[in-house]
Amino acid sequence: MNLYLIWKYKYWIAIAVLSFICIGQLAYTNHLGGELIKAETQCQQKIQKLKDDQQKEMVKAQDKANQASADYEKLKSEQRVKNEVVIKEVQKIIDRPVYRNICIDAHGVSAINSLIPKNTS
Repeated sequence: MNLYLIWKYKYWIAIAVLSFICIGQLAYTNHLGGELIKAETQCQQKIQKLKDDQQKEMVKAQDKANQASADYEKLKSEQRVKNEVVIKEVQKIIDRPVYRNICIDAHGVSAINSLIPKNTS
């Protein structure tokens, strides 16, 4: 009798089996879709973390470059100030007349005075 019922309702049994397979396949596909979304979210988080780390490293490198530039400019300005001080000191030394020095004897003073043009006005 069991075989007779199976044979009599074979179409309905086939439809039920195929429907069960389709529902199972839909459930499995939905599960895989959820896993895919989860994996994509994790991947995006890793990418964002790598971008943040790279941004932090770039900021650190930029800070180092800025510090080196500031140190260089400071050293350059200090050297510029030192050069100006040396130039001013040299100008002060040049302003003194050399022929008034006591080390020159009378003959030397007369030789220097002969080189100075005399105004006859």
